[in-house]
Amino acid sequence: MPSVPHRAEPPLGAVRRFTAALLFLGAVAHSGFLAEAFLDTALSPWHTVPARLASAGQPSSDVFRYADCVAGAAFVLAGPSLFRIAPVHWQGRLTVTVLSAYGVVLLLRAAFPPECLPDGAGRCVSQGGASDLLVLLAGVQHVVGPLIVGAWWRGRWKRFALALLVIQFALWAVVVGANWLLDGRFVGMAARMQVLGASVLFGAGVVYILRMGRRAAGVRRPAGVSSREGATSCPG
Repeated sequence: MPSVPHRAEPPLGAVRRFTAALLFLGAVAHSGFLAEAFLDTALSPWHTVPARLASAGQPSSDVFRYADCVAGAAFVLAGPSLFRIAPVHWQGRLTVTVLSAYGVVLLLRAAFPPECLPDGAGRCVSQGGASDLLVLLAGVQHVVGPLIVGAWWRGRWKRFALALLVIQFALWAVVVGANWLLDGRFVGMAARMQVLGASVLFGAGVVYILRMGRRAAGVRRPAGVSSREGATSCPG
């Protein structure tokens, strides 16, 4: 009886392009708060974290919830293909796991947006609870992301990741200090810069994946070396 042919897996080049497209979409949607420049949000960008733009009852809140939903879905969907092309060491695997987990956090935040009780001057009063925990977890990722990739990227990529880590940590300190010492004033701008910094890291990931593909294609693999092994190379 003839054997049933197995469907061939897509080539790594196609997987890389698909993954890069998802990360690019996620990076753009992740910075969806920039739409506040064109929409009436009734919230101050200086004093309110961008996550609260999606709060129920706020003007144009659905726009920002959809942005979280798109970004979260893109990061989650990128997970399986990233596991195929990521380096096999544990730092590479952890990077993919953290990205996928962040996508889940964004999806949950879109489903359960943080509350916003207006306190005048475009600010919100936090009521705590699970929705605020999702905002905190998203903020933690802004520091954890560059920390993890900085542990295994090499050359100028490593220097870029570590520089971004320093910036993100400093912004995190500003957010904490503004909440404790300034009653939340100016926390909004620091938080927005953190979100933009995270989007920059996602964009760098897109470039890294595409360059990794070109490097792998330019190196002749010895006979018997599988394409999966070729996926572990890291651009300098």
